[in-house]
Amino acid sequence: MFTTIDSVSAKTFIFPGVTPLLRIKEPELMIELEQVKVYSRTDFSDSDGKMVSRLSEFIKESKKNLQRKSIFIDLGCGPGNITERLAAHWPESTVVGIDGSLEMLKLAKERQVLVKKISSLKGLSYIKQDISTLSVGQFSLPNLADVVVSNSFIHHVHDFNDFLKALKAISKEGTLFFHRDLRRPLTFDIALELQQKYLPKAHPIMIRDFLSSLKAAYTAEEVVDYLEKSNWKSYKVIEVGDRYLDIIGIN
Repeated sequence: MFTTIDSVSAKTFIFPGVTPLLRIKEPELMIELEQVKVYSRTDFSDSDGKMVSRLSEFIKESKKNLQRKSIFIDLGCGPGNITERLAAHWPESTVVGIDGSLEMLKLAKERQVLVKKISSLKGLSYIKQDISTLSVGQFSLPNLADVVVSNSFIHHVHDFNDFLKALKAISKEGTLFFHRDLRRPLTFDIALELQQKYLPKAHPIMIRDFLSSLKAAYTAEEVVDYLEKSNWKSYKVIEVGDRYLDIIGIN
């Protein structure tokens, strides 16, 4: 079920005596070798497939006529799960994965070599770049993006304004954006319930990171507030299920 938050006046109701879970930042980059290995062995195919399907629906709904050589940018691409799917779904487009973690990009490029052996993916490439340099317009992209996506990335960004500045810097008028991330639950007890529901027997590193990510995630109200204050006009902030948040719109 989708809930669209349209106004900063929308507030989460706090029951008396309940201490809300405040945002606790986590590292912006995933650089632990064991952490990278665990993520490389984890199957995200179901959630990845659903995200790309939703992106395809959004592009159709927007009635934007993407050109054959459109440029897709996957921010915080990690090991390239979504990036590869974008390249497969829109094979004539240029698809660029951007991440600040050298370890994650090494894994993404290793996967790219393997994927190319069993497919005809074209136009897929990766760039090492962190959010701070992107936010001030320092990047080496050949052209600005037609579509910008990210998956489970925003909660890593310490300042949401840096994310918005980066998004503006790599976009042009009419660029579509679709970002899916976790959203912070009301309390830590709810976070533990979500972990037991979705990752009951996962690797300890995955459990640790899932809980850390939930604590570091933004709420829908916080995202709307940032967007409103940045005068970002065309967008929707949508609560998806019991753990996700979609931010979709047009620059």
